Amino acid sequence: MNEKTINFPLVFHFHQPIDNFEWVFEDCYIKAYKPLIDNIFNYPEVKVTLHFSGNLLEWFLKNKPEFIKKLKAMTKRGQIELIGGGYYEPIFAIIPTRDKIAQMKKLSALIKKEFGLDVKGAWLSERVWEPNYPTFLNEAGLKYVIVDDNHFRSTGISEEDTLYTYITEDEGKSLRVFPINEQIRYLTPWKPTYLTVDYLRKIADEKGDRMALFISDAEKMGVWGSTHEFCYVEGKGHWDGDNKKPFIPAFLEQITNNDWIKSITMSEYMEKYSAKGLIYIPTASYDKMEEWVLPTEIRKSFNKIRKKLKDNPKKKEEYLFLKGGFWRYFLVKYPESNNMHKKMLHVREKLILIEELLKKSKDDALISVIKPEIVNAWDEIYKAQCNDCYWHGMFGGVYLQFLRFSVYTHLINAEKLIDEMNDTIYSRTGSFISITPIDFNKDSKMDILIESDVINVYINPSEAGTIFELDYKPKSYNLLNTLTRWHEAYHDKEKVQEEEFMIDRYRRSMLRMRFIHDDVSPEQLEADDYFEFGDFVDGEFKVIKSEKDGKMAIIEMEKVGSIKDTITKDLIPCIVNKKILVEENKILISINGRFDSKNDNALKRIFQNLNVAVDLPFFFNGNPEKFNWYTSELDFKDNKEKDLLESFQYFGSDFRARDETYDLTFEIILSSNSDEIKIYKFPIIAFAYTDEGYKKIFQGINVTPRFKLDKSFEIEIQLKIE
Repeated sequence: MNEKTINFPLVFHFHQPIDNFEWVFEDCYIKAYKPLIDNIFNYPEVKVTLHFSGNLLEWFLKNKPEFIKKLKAMTKRGQIELIGGGYYEPIFAIIPTRDKIAQMKKLSALIKKEFGLDVKGAWLSERVWEPNYPTFLNEAGLKYVIVDDNHFRSTGISEEDTLYTYITEDEGKSLRVFPINEQIRYLTPWKPTYLTVDYLRKIADEKGDRMALFISDAEKMGVWGSTHEFCYVEGKGHWDGDNKKPFIPAFLEQITNNDWIKSITMSEYMEKYSAKGLIYIPTASYDKMEEWVLPTEIRKSFNKIRKKLKDNPKKKEEYLFLKGGFWRYFLVKYPESNNMHKKMLHVREKLILIEELLKKSKDDALISVIKPEIVNAWDEIYKAQCNDCYWHGMFGGVYLQFLRFSVYTHLINAEKLIDEMNDTIYSRTGSFISITPIDFNKDSKMDILIESDVINVYINPSEAGTIFELDYKPKSYNLLNTLTRWHEAYHDKEKVQEEEFMIDRYRRSMLRMRFIHDDVSPEQLEADDYFEFGDFVDGEFKVIKSEKDGKMAIIEMEKVGSIKDTITKDLIPCIVNKKILVEENKILISINGRFDSKNDNALKRIFQNLNVAVDLPFFFNGNPEKFNWYTSELDFKDNKEKDLLESFQYFGSDFRARDETYDLTFEIILSSNSDEIKIYKFPIIAFAYTDEGYKKIFQGINVTPRFKLDKSFEIEIQLKIE
């Protein structure tokens, strides 16, 4: 009788988002990356498959030569395999096929250059899978992928059957699929090592072709919580079974000392054993992701249902077929995520136009100048495809404002390169302005993009005639990188106090008009917790004028709506006209309204009691300690008044804020036929749950001037960026 054995491939995934803080890279290196690789190096019998996102591998190559030297030594002795994937860790499902292949080939080329290894496997960011993946993975030269065992639940494959690999195909292109073992993932490193060994012994068999794939983020082995201490510090490991020996060396020792545990790389397993059979996997990610992506109210219900089924042994069959949402819905759940994604698609289309022009050109000198710039522009776009800030779950994701800012910075960098190339191709002087009507958000409604060499102003007429993106190109800086304070499922937990978080009813865009009562307090306005008397706050405006003249572009929009009588709530007709003029670094906005009603009593009540407030949110990305603001109307009495992030109100007609880190100033100048203008200023603070617990995260500043109403009202707003 043969001894029972089990193949045990180990995979560690190393990743940092593009443009994450340098101290984070260093902290992760000290706590997890270096000690993990040092320990693996000391156990040459243990074979390991490693994945590095391209930008992190670049960082190691530039800053940690000893780390790279150790990896190369392990490569030479056949101890490690390196797998590929998207260079900047994109979600493949939402980037074009060309970009998928380019990103994978870029990472494979770097690995081949530095380590001499041919890359055969692909890492899927966040384990997001869609059925068409085999085709483009084949085209990129890759032979296998790693997916979550959750992907298999609704295919009819049992838990025992996930101890084998499978083959899948798309358009006749086949791909080997390795399921991750869920039980080991939850045991390691949280439980003593003998529990993993006991589990492996339980699933081992005489035939010897079974495999239990262990995979972990490298950061989980040293960065999360107290993992550094019990993974690497002598005397801090698990007491039960490991006698306080650090987890990682104890774990590697268990593999070395138990001959029936076969340490093997992914490629070695694939070469040694054929697939168990053909399989077709539905669209999937890991189970928590499929919960996080759901709309908030649905997510709360789904979570309750899943818990009941998972915890009840009698409901095991029902649980197999319980599916949540799929990854792409994050682009619906968070309009800010969709904004970044559609901006990326928009910029790359402009770059493709240049490529097509160049293909027709016979000017060799022009081609030699433009080609390197095209490569640089593509790389900026690829960087903007890094997945981390496009979604939200256990980690901050879309709530991490500096990561969103990074996406916009790289996309604006690409735009600037595109502008320079167009200047060369068309012999332009460098100054231009354009107006483009386009369904930018892909919601079947037309948006208006005003783009120049200095500024981008993106307008959504169907969303209350608001500005939703404002790019200052000289600094590659999106001043509308704000985030709406969305309602999340975790906000309803008992331990969260209601006063700790505020929820917005509408996206935090610019020029949203609110018709509010005199008795609305600054606190109510800040919390978006007041009665709205108008239907202009989210109604559709009709574009009635769109023209440009030299360096100037003008958009004019109008909406016929109504305001509620403060007593009867009868609807009183009102017409609002918005005119947006863009010239160089200035935006001139005129808002004109008039009431079309003979109901004098209702009008009298409206004029006596109501105001119109206009949202002017903006975002600063620098060090908050170097934010400051100024108005000519006030002499500040204390530091609290000077603090840009403190709520404040005053009567005045100007506001000026500065981000010293980026040497950038944003100025607002107001005028009106109203007697006085009251200005409210407050921070936009989102309350998010992350791996570090509940956090209040800065998402921008909202400046809201308030104007009294009359039979006709006129508001002038000048915005200046420099």
